[in-house]
Amino acid sequence: MSSLHTPTGSPAPKKVRADEPPMNGSSDAPSAAPAKAQPKPQQKPQQGKAKRKRNKRYLPDPYSHGDILHRDIADFLGKEYVDGVVARGDESEWAAPEGLELQTVYELRVGAMGRNGDSISLFEEDGKKWAIVTPMAHPGDLIRAKVWKHDRFHSVADYVETLEYCDDLRGGEGDRRKFPEAGCKYFGVCGGCQLQDVPYTKQLEHKKRTVDLAYQRYSGLESGKVPAILDTIGSPKQWAYRTKITPHFDAMPKAVRAAHASEEEAGNPPSWVPKIGFNTIGGGRVADIEECVIATGVLNAKLTEERQRIRDTIATFKRGATLLLRDSLPAPDPLPTAENPFDPSTPTDTAHIAITNHKQQVYERVGDFLFSFAAGSFFQNNNSILIPLTDYVKAAIFPPGMTSKRPTHLVDTYCGSGLFGITLSPEFERVAGVEISQDSITAAKANAEMNGLGTKTTWLCGKAEDIFGGLAEAGFGGDHSCVVIDPPRKGCDTPFLEQLLEFRPLTAVYVSCNVHTQARDIGWFVNESEKRGEGKWRYELESLRGFDLFPQTAHVESVGVLRLVEEA
Repeated sequence: MSSLHTPTGSPAPKKVRADEPPMNGSSDAPSAAPAKAQPKPQQKPQQGKAKRKRNKRYLPDPYSHGDILHRDIADFLGKEYVDGVVARGDESEWAAPEGLELQTVYELRVGAMGRNGDSISLFEEDGKKWAIVTPMAHPGDLIRAKVWKHDRFHSVADYVETLEYCDDLRGGEGDRRKFPEAGCKYFGVCGGCQLQDVPYTKQLEHKKRTVDLAYQRYSGLESGKVPAILDTIGSPKQWAYRTKITPHFDAMPKAVRAAHASEEEAGNPPSWVPKIGFNTIGGGRVADIEECVIATGVLNAKLTEERQRIRDTIATFKRGATLLLRDSLPAPDPLPTAENPFDPSTPTDTAHIAITNHKQQVYERVGDFLFSFAAGSFFQNNNSILIPLTDYVKAAIFPPGMTSKRPTHLVDTYCGSGLFGITLSPEFERVAGVEISQDSITAAKANAEMNGLGTKTTWLCGKAEDIFGGLAEAGFGGDHSCVVIDPPRKGCDTPFLEQLLEFRPLTAVYVSCNVHTQARDIGWFVNESEKRGEGKWRYELESLRGFDLFPQTAHVESVGVLRLVEEA
């Protein structure tokens, strides 16, 4: 749970007549289906059909949003209490208190903030403790919320209104209660941002706590093996920083197509207009968004054009679609080549453009280097923090007063377009990038040549079961190398970590967009190294630090530094 919360002993909630429509969700909002469902004992079968179906209980996938929420709730209700209820084996953890009814509004005193930014309040009846999860509220607030779904140990509610505000986590630049013209006018409707009204320093504290809890919950490491979490590095830009947005829209319903055609033929304004934007809080619907204040100005200008284009042509879409808008530098003229590489003295004040074709090349500058990649491919979406991030990774590899052996070669795994391999290249004699995607390897190789690094770098497309294959032949060995790991949200699989242990680099820097899977992977790696090292060698988790690539949201990225320790 957040360290920024008030005591959880809230008064008994008051039931109020439910005469307000829900604002941020609906009773039929879909719940996330886990990828690997784990069935619990079944309930009494439903009657009335020859072929009876049984209701099943599903636990969320480990490390998923649902699993993280469950752990937040367990901390809130008390782990001893939760474990005791589960130990009874009667499934009472799925049964809401009898006095907690669906489609009913309750007054609640918020007790804590979950890692995803939602509030958690206590409902207690006849000794049964129950959590109510509601968006748009902070610890200490007195709110009214409409319960629309019961789940394990908790219910989900739509926010209705705040009766009493607690200012402990308010007063940020985007707090429209205090600064009506600031922030985003869709805050509270759009599900994209959760922390807009929280002061930025406290957003960073919240994210630091997220990193800390991830390692407590998922690493399996003894507390003495996890270093104190360093302060989260903030983004130089907290607004207008996103260089990629993907608004979407639904197709025109069949029931209105005929009327729309008649209106268009008569030159009348349409009675049905598509909503183009992002998911509402709770999902299931599209919020109509004219401007996203965390996106760059050039993207918002293009969004206005794209919204009009879709409205003019909506009848041609048979199904909904997602738009792509990506911020880019104009294509250099002439394009840099291996023979005539990019000149770092090139002015940085070039006007940007917006790219909407996912196959078109995007150009982005990071410090002294120029990168190019297909608009639909992955690249970090906050350019303002990429120099602090890559500089930090460099400093982590070569800390002041370094006494251990200094790596001379760098291996950039999950290398994508080559961000870390290229930006860290001045510090190494040789750089290799490895990926299972040939498209990524092609982009990384082109970027290396564009920056005059063709002869210094090697880019290998490997198989998952042999991801380090070919490195030895290229002169890369663990005894003189550092490995950077930057996987997708699911983290690393065991075969990769096994191969990493066999490679045994001097240093490994794990950059993660999902600190929970990072904690799992690093915990396994540290513990397994101790077993295999048999007292002769092991890996030590040297430092952990969050990076805020997405201000105003609850998301945090994390950098963990692993150092090889060899016993004398």
